[in-house]
Amino acid sequence: GVSAGCPTMLALESRTQTKRYRSGVCALNGLSFTVAGKEIFGLLGPNGAGKSTLLNILTTYFKPTDGEVVMLGKDLVQNPAWARTQIACVAQQVSIDAHLSLKVNMLFQSRLYRVEGATAKLRIERLIEAFDLKDYLKYPTASFSGGVKRRLDIAMNMVSLPTILFLDEPTVGMDVHSRKAMWEMLESIRDEFGTTVFLTTHYLEEADALCDSVCVMKQGRTLAQGPLHQLRASFRQNLLLI
Repeated sequence: GVSAGCPTMLALESRTQTKRYRSGVCALNGLSFTVAGKEIFGLLGPNGAGKSTLLNILTTYFKPTDGEVVMLGKDLVQNPAWARTQIACVAQQVSIDAHLSLKVNMLFQSRLYRVEGATAKLRIERLIEAFDLKDYLKYPTASFSGGVKRRLDIAMNMVSLPTILFLDEPTVGMDVHSRKAMWEMLESIRDEFGTTVFLTTHYLEEADALCDSVCVMKQGRTLAQGPLHQLRASFRQNLLLI
């Protein structure tokens, strides 16, 4: 067994990360945070705080100008191809094909991720069950509501069983009922699949309801990090600045 003194490996660690664009804009300015394995981590901040830039770096599209990012114990900049095998990313734009059925969408995704046929079939069944998509199998994908389309999009991204799942503002524009269903889905991704969930949001109540820990950022800097209930007292002023 694992000895009591053995810490679990961090999913992600950002060490004084800076990102400067050629235009001179500094999107990240010494950003540091850590994400534990198998937790729901929320990156909180207003638009323009640098959340999108950070997401692009963590998903290997951009490189930081300075500082380091460590993913599952490896340097991200030196191991981008390996990192891509460990992650999946759900963008704000839903990427499902409305002409294909729910199941075919998922099968198509499994081929993209090169998941072997029989394995893919079993995983897809399990995901449809876990994410309450069974009732939608008989309807055309084009008829799904925005909330259900987004749930399917996330289920598709889980076909590769990523170690870390990134989500960019997953509940933006959703009604209360859809948002609640999405939160439950993300909790089951953590609890049933053991996946680390990294999401960006600017809804404080979302972070409160869902996240094990958060990083509050503003203008490319870390304002605070930790469980939100701990931050509330000490950073009330800063949280209000958001």
